Amino acid sequence: MSPTIFLLFFPACLGILSQVIRPQTFDHRLLALGLLIFTIDQAKMAVLDLKNIRSATEKIKDIRLQYFYYTTICTIALELIGFYVASVQLGWGIILVLASQVGFNFFTNIRLQPTKSIIIQEKPFSEKIAVLIADIVALILIGFWMNAIAPLSIVLTLWTMAIVYGCIKYFLSLQEKNPKLS
Repeated sequence: MSPTIFLLFFPACLGILSQVIRPQTFDHRLLALGLLIFTIDQAKMAVLDLKNIRSATEKIKDIRLQYFYYTTICTIALELIGFYVASVQLGWGIILVLASQVGFNFFTNIRLQPTKSIIIQEKPFSEKIAVLIADIVALILIGFWMNAIAPLSIVLTLWTMAIVYGCIKYFLSLQEKNPKLS
């Protein structure tokens, strides 16, 4: 399954890469580069989510897994549409991708950890609020960027948000692997 997912994302990556190397403004190319990195990360996450769902369904039967599966498939489909649109219209493509993230983060109420003793963990809304706010802020910022309101400042702000998110995600994964870091 994972080669198929990566094959679905690959042409979109090439299209977004063309946005990076075409003669465009610096802010446009920098934003496209960020989206290219995000596209690769989302392809990896799509594969991971689908593997986790498959692994969890082999171990337990729970209706929440089916809901999570459908939400994941819808998110991947909307993301792919957004990434392909971004190949020709960067701003609108990013809006679709961010909308898929808002939808996923809003509608998923569980976290899958098939290697743990408790495979399905509830994900309370209070845990999701920061990510939802960040996604909505990013949507607003892309709207400003599309209207040429301080485009370089907007792109640098988005990069900063992405770097902070990446650092938090990395730290949390380290913390999960080594609870002594808490």
